[in-house]
Amino acid sequence: MSVTEPKDSRPTHLKADAIGSLGAIALGVAMMGPALGIYANLGPVSATAGKVSPAVFLIALLLTLPSALSYAFISQEIPSAGSAYTWLSKAINPFVGTWMGLLLITTYFIAVLLQPILFGLFFNELLAIFLPAKVGYGTWLVGVALSSVIVALLAYPGIEISTKGSMAVTILGLAVVLGLAGTVLAISSNRGTLEVTSFNPAASLHGARGFFTGLVFALLSFVGFSVITTAAEETHSPRCIIPRVVVWACLLLGLIWTFCAWGLSLALPAAAWADYVSKGINPVSIVARQYWRGGAIIVTLTALAAVLGVYLASAVGYARVAYAMGRDGTLPAVLGKLHPKYKVPWNAQHVVFIVALAVAVVWGRWLGLYLSYEWWGSSLVFFAMVSNAVVNMGCTVFFFRFRRNVFHWWRHGVLPGIGILSSCLPLYYCFGPDLWNAGWEKGQSIVIFSFGLVAVSGLYTIALAMFRPEVLRRVATEAGRVVSENAPLSSPR
Repeated sequence: MSVTEPKDSRPTHLKADAIGSLGAIALGVAMMGPALGIYANLGPVSATAGKVSPAVFLIALLLTLPSALSYAFISQEIPSAGSAYTWLSKAINPFVGTWMGLLLITTYFIAVLLQPILFGLFFNELLAIFLPAKVGYGTWLVGVALSSVIVALLAYPGIEISTKGSMAVTILGLAVVLGLAGTVLAISSNRGTLEVTSFNPAASLHGARGFFTGLVFALLSFVGFSVITTAAEETHSPRCIIPRVVVWACLLLGLIWTFCAWGLSLALPAAAWADYVSKGINPVSIVARQYWRGGAIIVTLTALAAVLGVYLASAVGYARVAYAMGRDGTLPAVLGKLHPKYKVPWNAQHVVFIVALAVAVVWGRWLGLYLSYEWWGSSLVFFAMVSNAVVNMGCTVFFFRFRRNVFHWWRHGVLPGIGILSSCLPLYYCFGPDLWNAGWEKGQSIVIFSFGLVAVSGLYTIALAMFRPEVLRRVATEAGRVVSENAPLSSPR
């Protein structure tokens, strides 16, 4: 064995060129869940905003696009599995990068955690159709376990299988949800009840408060776009493919969700959405039964498939960032180990599956099944908005410091500034006094957990800087190497 070889025979790099354009698209789109954005989030959005849910999704798209562009600009220059963790370690300093990496890990972990909770809810809905027996926590647990087993079987062999599975469930779910929305719109047009007041935010069911509360769950539909950047080291031509997929995924899916929300908003009275949600009933399923009768089961089945797609993509995103941090030493080195055959971070996947399952079981018992989804969904939006704000700042700093010859005042200055504002405004309106005043279970516990974990992540990074400074120096060196290996692709325009 030569002195330059690793101590064991395990690979040290992810499998290069494993996926192409379609694979990256499948991973990103599946993470955002085209069908799931409607199945899971339209109910909570409409419960507070009423029939203006299309306007809520459209505003969420406008708030997300600046951050998506910042991710695209910087991922074009630094393709890395570490995503914002690697970028910010060089753009600003390894302290900020490591802190950001911890927040990114948290974001993907919560995204993973939400999926078995949601699968269990749809699983109960499916059982209720066929079995007379009462469904509840026990049957929900079966759904939680079943979804985790299926996703693990797809995730462990490698990212190629993950993306193929994601593509299949994405196309199926998208076709069904578009078909249902199109059916409602066609019937409404024939009846003469087609209207466009749904796009007027002023018509929100509970005013501005209801609109911004609904905005939390509309934004939840968008938070997965950044997972696309974590596949950079396994993608053909990542500097070309990844940036395009990030932006187009957000734009196209945002418009699709707006269209679907418009159609479905016409199917039920404004107050009915809140009533069904309060009873733990998915309003979209009610709409499907009214318009498709027996065919409504297709909605439940594709919802289950859509959850599996998001579950799979979330696990991939978490494992890649955890691998990058474990490889650098900012997280335990065991997370930076790859499977000798499949070249995927199995240890990181072990951790996320086991811990997510344990937390889902506890929260389902503590808060109830549907409220558990709302609790973790709100937390996910918080961490996504914080991450987006920091990435936007890092985009400006990076191009000003290291790509001055291609720095453009609009693309790398104004747009990231808008992205910072569009990320911070939801944090105030959605996680401010209103959420705190919602009580312990529905509000205060979310606020304390979210801000507390940001503080703990900061303290962890401080401890790392104090007691293991060589780790942060290594992070800075590695990030510098990645940057130096990637010359600018464009010139100022």
